[in-house]
Order: sequence, then structure tokens, then C-alpha cells
Amino acid sequence: MTLDQESVGRLSRIDAMQVQAMALAQQQRRRVEHAAIEAALRRIDEGEYGYCIRCGEDIAPARLEHSPTVTTCIDCAKET
Repeated sequence: MTLDQESVGRLSRIDAMQVQAMALAQQQRRRVEHAAIEAALRRIDEGEYGYCIRCGEDIAPARLEHSPTVTTCIDCAKET
């Protein structure tokens, strides 16, 4: 079996493009996560951490433990 070099080159380019797209997506996810962490730290500094930004009620400790950057209580999260 012989491989067509043009096809192999095309597949290599497609593979490289997919790897690049995945790297860009991961970079974007990291930026979003970093922004969420920064926002949580600001809420801590302002004494607002642990309170829902929509209704003002406490966010359940278990919810914060699972995801420390959440900004809404479970009820408000369900409404979105």
C-alpha cells in the first residue's frame, strides 16, 4: 500500500489546525477561569463572597466548596 504524499500533507495540516484550535480553546478557558478567580478574590476583599449576586442570599457552603468561584445560589442558578 502506498500513501499519496499530497493526502498525507493535507492530513498533517488538518491535524495541526485541530491541535492549534484545541490549544486556543484551552487558553480561552484558562482566561475565563482566571477572571472568575480574580472576581471571587474581589468579592472576598469587599465582604461579598458567599452571597448570591442575584438575590443576596447565602450560597450553600457545599456549593462554594465544590466551585469556589460560583456567584449565585442554587435557586438563582436554576433560573438562568
